[in-house]
Order: sequence, then C-alpha cells, then structure tokens
Amino acid sequence: MKDLSRRFAISGIAIPLVVCLLVFALHPLVQYLALLVVGILACVAGWEYEQLAKTKGGYVKTSFFTAFVFLEVVSFFIYAKDGSLANLPWVSLFFSFLCFFVLHFKNKEGSIVDLAVSTFGLIYIAVPMGMLLSILYFQGGQDGRWWIAYLLIVTKIADIGAYFAGNLFGKKKLAPQISPGKTVEGAVFGLVCAVFASFIFYVLAKNGEIGNFSLSLISSLVLGGVLGLLGPLGDLSESLLKRDANKKDSNRLPGLGGILDLMDSLLFTIPIIYFYLYVY
Repeated sequence: MKDLSRRFAISGIAIPLVVCLLVFALHPLVQYLALLVVGILACVAGWEYEQLAKTKGGYVKTSFFTAFVFLEVVSFFIYAKDGSLANLPWVSLFFSFLCFFVLHFKNKEGSIVDLAVSTFGLIYIAVPMGMLLSILYFQGGQDGRWWIAYLLIVTKIADIGAYFAGNLFGKKKLAPQISPGKTVEGAVFGLVCAVFASFIFYVLAKNGEIGNFSLSLISSLVLGGVLGLLGPLGDLSESLLKRDANKKDSNRLPGLGGILDLMDSLLFTIPIIYFYLYVY
C-alpha cells in the first residue's frame, strides 16, 4: 500500500472536478467542455497505447490515429445529441478503418501488424470513450449524469474493495504472470462491493432520492455483478499489454501512471452501461 497516499491525493483532486463537470454537464458550453475533456483523455490514452505497441514492432501513424480517435469520440457525442444518427459512430469507425489501409498503400512493409494495431486501438480505446459521452447525454428519459455516477462508483468501488481486501487478506494469486498483486480474495470482495453499491443505487432510486434514474432490483444485481466481473478483467487486460511491452505503467504521470492505467477497468464496463441504455 506504499502508493496509497498518492492515490488519495490524486483522488482528492479528480473527484471534485468530475462532480463539478457532472453537475453542470447539461449547460450548453459545458457540453463542449465535456467533449473536449473526454476527447483529450482518449487521445492521450491512444498515444500511451501506441508507445506500448511500438515496443512489439507495431507502428501507428500518430497524427492520423489521434485524429481518428477524436473523430470517433465526436461521432458518439453527435449521436447522443441527435438520436437519428445512430449509425454515425459505426460509419466513423469504418471510415477510419479504410483510411488506415490507404495510409499503407505507399509502404507495404509491416502492414498487417500496423493495421491490426491501429484498428484494435480504436475499438479498445476510442469506442468506449465515445460511449461515455453517449451515456452522459442519454436522451431516453433518464438523467445520464446519474448513470455516469453509477458507472464510476460501482466500477471504482470494486477496484477499491479488491485493492484493500487483496492487500489485507489475499493469499491466492489471480493472475501472477500478469499482475502479481491481484488475488482471488480481492477479486471476490471487489465483486461483492460492486453488487452492494449497485443495490444502494436501486434503493435510492426506489425511494425517489435520485431524479430521472430508474433501476430495478434484478437489473441492479445483474449489472453490479457484470461490472464487478468486467472491471478486474479490464484491469488485467491492460496489464497484459504492459507486461508484454515490458512496461510497469502506461505513462509517467505522478500518482497516476497513465490515462490507460486510470481508465483500464472502465474501458470494459462503459460498453455494458451503453448497451443497457441504448439496446436493452
């Protein structure tokens, strides 16, 4: 737990900023600020991913890749504001995919690896980050700000629960070759924390203490369980990429490591909330 003080310090700064952004998220100007913030985070995460890929021989054309990442985020934002443009994010993704091919027409060396790395980067990072904005500005009769709060709290409380339980009681390693610090006991306790946090949201919504937020008992238990399972999976998946690239952190930001390190579990849980709202 030697890095606990730094985590608390960063959280003490990040949490008030996130709360402030959510409170004023519906203001016309703040909407574009939210788009800019999420877009920048996605681009930085994309750059960090690019650095990992380079260590394994994958080459991403940085300027184009960053532009396509931002384009994907913008397309989800536009869809959130205009529901008739439901296919825009997928058209944008396909357009980027085609452009990656065109960019390699002059130099065929390493094309297979480069195309795979670039396309995977968009799916892994840009699509979930764009979905975050579609959740925030959900137009289906519920307040997307509460769904963002639900997503962040349930996902992160599972992380926190797993972290403390793993350090205090963990004995059996979950995936020692990928993340030696994670334990089965921590993962189980994190899952319980996620389900409990989700249940609390159900109780608050049922009692009318959360406006424009609806969550049934069954949905709260199922969603809490799914987020509690996929959050650690997202964490381990990013750790897999870092270990293969022989990197401890995705970046060197003080107290954070990198944006990918900060977002790893959310990249797997964001799509669950998105599909629950837009498909289910």
